[in-house]
Amino acid sequence: MVASMAAAEIPVWSDDVLDLFASIPVQESGRIKPLDTVARFYLLRLNGKRSLRVENDGKSQSRSSLEWFLDCLFYPEVTDTYRCFSVDSYEAVTAAGIEAHGKKRDRYSYHELQPGLDRLMSLAQKAAELPPETQTFVDTQIITLAGNVLAYESLTHFLDFAKIRYETENNAILTSVFNDRETVRTSDILEKIPKHMETLIEQSHQLSDEERQPLSQGINQLFSLLDHAVLNAGLFAFLAPDEREENVWLSPADIMEQSFESTASMDGYIEGLRIFEAMTDSLTSPSAFYDTLRNLHRVLISRATARNEYKHINLEIHYYRANYLFFSQWLFLTSFLLIAITWLRKKSDGWSLLMNFSLLPPIALLAISITLRCIIRERPPVTTLYETILFSTLIAALLGFALELVSRNRISMSLGALFGLLGLFFAWRYEAREGTDTMPAVIAVLDTNFWLAIHVTTIIIGYGAGLFTAALGHVSVFLRILRLKQHRPSFFNDLGRITYGVFSFCLVFTLIGTVLGGIWAAQSWGRFWGWDPKENGALLIVLWALAILHARRGGYLRHDGIALSAIVLGMIVVFAWWGVNALGVGLHSYGFTSGIWGVLLAFWAVETAIILAGAVTMWFYRDKKRLSAP
Repeated sequence: MVASMAAAEIPVWSDDVLDLFASIPVQESGRIKPLDTVARFYLLRLNGKRSLRVENDGKSQSRSSLEWFLDCLFYPEVTDTYRCFSVDSYEAVTAAGIEAHGKKRDRYSYHELQPGLDRLMSLAQKAAELPPETQTFVDTQIITLAGNVLAYESLTHFLDFAKIRYETENNAILTSVFNDRETVRTSDILEKIPKHMETLIEQSHQLSDEERQPLSQGINQLFSLLDHAVLNAGLFAFLAPDEREENVWLSPADIMEQSFESTASMDGYIEGLRIFEAMTDSLTSPSAFYDTLRNLHRVLISRATARNEYKHINLEIHYYRANYLFFSQWLFLTSFLLIAITWLRKKSDGWSLLMNFSLLPPIALLAISITLRCIIRERPPVTTLYETILFSTLIAALLGFALELVSRNRISMSLGALFGLLGLFFAWRYEAREGTDTMPAVIAVLDTNFWLAIHVTTIIIGYGAGLFTAALGHVSVFLRILRLKQHRPSFFNDLGRITYGVFSFCLVFTLIGTVLGGIWAAQSWGRFWGWDPKENGALLIVLWALAILHARRGGYLRHDGIALSAIVLGMIVVFAWWGVNALGVGLHSYGFTSGIWGVLLAFWAVETAIILAGAVTMWFYRDKKRLSAP
């Protein structure tokens, strides 16, 4: 079936219909993407997940993001009962006078929220006027919930332009043009009224003020009706422009406005709106709906293909449906558990080597995912904060695999698997928290593939190496604190040499990346160095690494000192990576993440405590060793 339902029942969409809708191209936030991607992130924003559980005949069933999206467009009276609004604190609901569920964190339907929407919007407006630093957790929840409700309302009313029928008898303009019809559609008005109004305006100059008044009232009334239809019709741009030099696609709202303002022919665009109208009319006939959808699909794709802007749509659909990152994360977990088993048995080079190669499948899936993102966007691997997580995770996992081949100490591969697991978990949480497309259009300051490839990518390699260095330092410190392997000084010597090597690797890539960034800045802004916070963060990494490596070469630090210094390096990397963005100042002020300061401060506090505990333990160990010496 295409789409069938009885009153108040859950719509049923056939696989053929879902596939056609999924591959419709849309321009949103400056990027051309499949409608499937739009649906995924729209639901993720509201629900915190890309799927939804709904009640149907007393049974719970799952709705995909695209099914939910189509339900919203064509059957909003049904989706009003779906519990798709995720609320982290019931206080945000009760503050608006809405009856809360029993749990602190739960999901609510639009129908449940509706009685308190006016109060909710008022509270959200007041909370938004407060400085961010004074907003409470409940304030942010109220603002978020209000924004999600508005987003939902915009989605459910997007097709109003295609559903509305205008009565001609109550409007002088419509009556004069469509005197043989009782109702007309939006496309009918756009096709005939703009040309007719030119004639009316010319004729109005010959009329008296009294004769002109009904004409003016009819025009004002008509535009008032169209304003209602156009209110939410600008949400998505489906129609690629005819002009090759024009990069902005047209939404139904754009077409409605330009029909009255532009001198160019709008017939092709109006025909597209007419197909949307036919689709809403054919909901009760599955076969007619499917035929109309196929026609719409053909028209939209042909316009995009003519501009060579459809070539990556199917690949992006595959990327999200294949879910490479999900499977990579679980394979990293499997690899970590297998590696953990090796710690329970006597060391065997053959078994350890086999377990190390268990890292390759999840690394391969992660690399494939990053590669597909590069192809889809036609960009280097790192352009957003989200992509820095993926790429640094890949670097850390590769370092763990490569170092294990050299050291055979089972630590490197353990850290590689752990980094892969935690990195992808963090990426998943970041994506869910932000609720926005992770492949957005590149901001103007970064819009150069050459410098993105050689500067940003190099810096992120340095970040990944710096974090892996810090992880090695943690291993050494925890072993000292727990008094493990104290009878094997060679173990700590080997671990110290590995840490020193990765320290050097981090320095090389961070230094090169920083210098390349300066060259980019000189070309873009006319200066090599401007003491920008992001530049200073990268410089701190370089200076710290240089100082520690010189201290090691000079004999001032040995393996224990290198381990503690490596943890400090990790703290600096996190500041340069995330802390600088949270400052909100400087040329590199992009990629903000709300609420990050609390997490960062907690991280630095824990790391400081580990360093102090490690330093005290190492001092006592060294003092005891000196006293016990003959």
